Amino acid sequence: MKHLLYIITFFFMSLATFAQSAGRALSKGNEGYEQKHYAQAEASYRIANSKLENNATAEYNLGNALLKQGRTKEAISAYERAIKVADSKSEKHLAYHNIGNSYMKLKDYKAAEQAYKSALKNNPKDEETRYNYAVAKKLNQQQQNKDQQDQNKDQQDQNKDQQDQNKDQQDQNKDQQDQNKDQQDQNKDQQGQDKDQNGQDKDKKDQDKDPKDKKGEENKEEENKKPQNKDNKKQENKEEDKEDSDEKDGDKDNSDKDKENQPSQQQPMPSNMSQMPQTATQAQMNQILQSLETKEKQVQQRIINKGKGAATQGKNTGDKKNERKKDW
Repeated sequence: MKHLLYIITFFFMSLATFAQSAGRALSKGNEGYEQKHYAQAEASYRIANSKLENNATAEYNLGNALLKQGRTKEAISAYERAIKVADSKSEKHLAYHNIGNSYMKLKDYKAAEQAYKSALKNNPKDEETRYNYAVAKKLNQQQQNKDQQDQNKDQQDQNKDQQDQNKDQQDQNKDQQDQNKDQQDQNKDQQGQDKDQNGQDKDKKDQDKDPKDKKGEENKEEENKKPQNKDNKKQENKEEDKEDSDEKDGDKDNSDKDKENQPSQQQPMPSNMSQMPQTATQAQMNQILQSLETKEKQVQQRIINKGKGAATQGKNTGDKKNERKKDW
């Protein structure tokens, strides 16, 4: 029994000593914080937190020491732990208020606005918290507007980049079209050159073929002339036969006329030439002269008719007469 009592007494004494040690660490940390020895204060607060579990004061003070050293995110974590173990609204109000201050340093105005709003829920009468909340809300709105403007600007930049890409693509397409057009022009020029070359080759071939063609044409002309000359010759022969026929008819007419002028009964020719009369009678002389005159007129008329026919034929045939003379 005495032994059990001894153990219980030792436990309470140890607990008191432990509590006194945690309290001394917490006090030492506060002294260092006031003297702006924030690193020393941090160490003392961490000792107090290790000895005093779920102590909102130690976590809150640790957060303050970290915030003074510029370790903002670590300070926010310490304040959040203090809020979890806090028993009163006052402790929560202080922790939320300092979380708002921490986010203000990080320029996260939206998170700061929410933290100050939570602090006001725990202590609506704190004017400093209300003022900080208004500032954070205004900065948050400005930040949102700026972010929206930045987004719009980014969108515009993206649209401009897209337009530039489209323009570049159009330029590339235009360049390709120009290249295709140049290629078509080159092909067209080449076709023209080929056509000219073919024309030159054809002209050369025609020139080489001309002597044979010329000779063939000359032979053809000679062949064409032959029937004309033959026709002309036939025509001349026909005209000459007609003239001879006319002369014969004229001679026949004269002979018939002479016969008419002669007496119906001729004297029988003597058997001996010596018996013929030595002199012609006057009637016989007149008959002979008339016959000669008639024949001379017929010859003159044929000459006139022949001259008229030659003139008419010369006018119509022209060169044909010359060709006929050439054949003669």
